[in-house]
Amino acid sequence: MDAAPVRLSAVIAPDAETITGNVAIPVAGTVIPVTVTVPTERVGLETLLPIFQGFVGAMTQNAVARSGTAGASVSCRAGCGACCRQAVPIAASEARALAAHVAAMPAPRRDAIKARFAAARQRLAAAGVGSDAFADSTPERRFVLALDYFRVGVACPFLEDENCSIHPVRPLSCREYLVTSPPAACATLKPGEVAMIDLGGSLSEALIASEVMLTRSSPLLLVDALDWVAANPQPPPPDNGAAMVQTVFEVFARLSQG
Repeated sequence: MDAAPVRLSAVIAPDAETITGNVAIPVAGTVIPVTVTVPTERVGLETLLPIFQGFVGAMTQNAVARSGTAGASVSCRAGCGACCRQAVPIAASEARALAAHVAAMPAPRRDAIKARFAAARQRLAAAGVGSDAFADSTPERRFVLALDYFRVGVACPFLEDENCSIHPVRPLSCREYLVTSPPAACATLKPGEVAMIDLGGSLSEALIASEVMLTRSSPLLLVDALDWVAANPQPPPPDNGAAMVQTVFEVFARLSQG
């Protein structure tokens, strides 16, 4: 059975010229009809993130419905930050978007967030966990790095009172993490105890893979976002928004099909 239609947009200004197209994306035995609106002017991938965030929302809604039909319910709740001490892989475009979000904060809060990022990186370095090595590692090595990272117990710099303080703009990989197991399982990550909901694919992985092709940007970890952007202040040249969205969805379809 096909899913409900979804309208996604990345309009940069109310009077901006846009182009709209339709695409049907197969996910977990269903088809999600999507109407996408993007600017006609050339843009960076970070401008298109609302489209990808919205699509993950549609995937999540369908996956939760499937899970409920099978008798399992999502145990993730506001105030449960059990998963917010894990290594969070993000695309370079997401790093730039997060850095811009922090830069737009009032000075006292901006300084506090930056201090948390610095403290997190210092704790990881002191524990001998080189999060910078994530980008150039094999998938197997990344898994080991992720476990090492988790054992250090560093909270996400955006975590406040066990809640995500940037929930509306959180990375795709955070949006894709949904479980039906008890929160305690996420707090220990014991093998076989975390029961994740199958979304039918990972758009975060597709975005990262697409950026490797489109901009030669390697993946990184959320905790490294601010330092990485400071070291790489010049973003890739803007490109055709519609073409980039198409590339990401094509990569998603390919990865989802194995």
